[in-house]
Amino acid sequence: MEEEVKTENKLPPSESVESQNHKVITKLDILRIIFSKKTAPHAFSLSIFLIFLGVFSRSSNQLFIDLILVIGFGFSWGYLITAFLMRFESLKNFSVGSYWKILLIPMSLSFTISLIIYYAFEFTKYGESLRSFLSLALIIIFIFWQFAQAWWMRVPFKEIALKKMIRVNSKHRSNFGKYMNAVSPILWAIIGFSIFLILELQGIVFSNIFKIIWFTVLIILGSLTFYLLNRMHSKNWSDPMVSAFSGYFAIGYWSFLAYHLGVMLYSRESQPSFIFDLVFMIITIMLVIYSLSAQTLRSERRKNNEDSAKTNLMNRHNVILYAISFTAAYGASSFFLASEGTSFVSDIKNVSFVSHSIVIVSGIVVILLANYTALVGRGLIDQGFVDSIRTPKDQDFVDSTHTPKDN
Repeated sequence: MEEEVKTENKLPPSESVESQNHKVITKLDILRIIFSKKTAPHAFSLSIFLIFLGVFSRSSNQLFIDLILVIGFGFSWGYLITAFLMRFESLKNFSVGSYWKILLIPMSLSFTISLIIYYAFEFTKYGESLRSFLSLALIIIFIFWQFAQAWWMRVPFKEIALKKMIRVNSKHRSNFGKYMNAVSPILWAIIGFSIFLILELQGIVFSNIFKIIWFTVLIILGSLTFYLLNRMHSKNWSDPMVSAFSGYFAIGYWSFLAYHLGVMLYSRESQPSFIFDLVFMIITIMLVIYSLSAQTLRSERRKNNEDSAKTNLMNRHNVILYAISFTAAYGASSFFLASEGTSFVSDIKNVSFVSHSIVIVSGIVVILLANYTALVGRGLIDQGFVDSIRTPKDQDFVDSTHTPKDN
């Protein structure tokens, strides 16, 4: 986030971070790299991995629960170590060519680590302690990834908002952003009620208490977020470009928060929300792979243009491996908690409630951060993030021709 703010500060007011980066490497370039022949085998292995975990999670047998732990950590660590090893030219050159060569190192490491974990489970006195430790680790990973969902889900809405921001030509004040941030929670509350009515026609029952609480909490969260944003923006909210970005981002991102609030409340009175979560797990995985690839490739290209000799931990040769490692851990944690035989967690509904609460709170922070970077990128404020909310400046309106200061 800090790097993003610094980058935006150096841009002229008519451009955004993404527009500047697109001059260097486009989305099509990124997608070509992600779905190239070199990365396709890794995507295939991830798909097979998730399918196996999904099958294991349908059983209450302790053996299958152990297999989720064994394969989950083995696969994740295998790809994580492979990503690090790709820093060495000899191994990087070896892992090219046929599919078996591309998968040889990560699959060999994954299989070896899985065997070590399984051996520890079954043939050492530390087996039970290790099983409990890994189970707890998956729960922590699952909770951590709830924040990751909120963070990565900003990507599509941010790119749409930035495109709208770039196209703004007017220098006149605009209240579009202010109005949209106030109205978006109400808009999605109305859309949500319409969806509930449609689902009820299909036989799904939503209690009146659930509907009332969902609507009330959504409005309260929207009002709280609007209050904090209003303190942050002050009079700068009427800047036409900031207004466009803030408004379109709010319209999109509140749909994500409304979904999670609905699933969280519905799971308290009915089934746990893991069926719904699996849909977002796939979306999150794709966003993680895309976003990590985009940031890594663009950062790498900028360093090349600056003739920097510093080597990034992530580069075009290993970013897909890091992404698969992270998403494999997330998939394992999701299937572990969704498993019918998980005895480590006493009340799965409480875990679901806590995880979705983290998503919602994190999502509000993401909205504030997105607006903060837009203001800093336009040179409208120079305060820290917390200070911008705590002590807003009631300064005169700064027109859209204001040139931001370089750091």
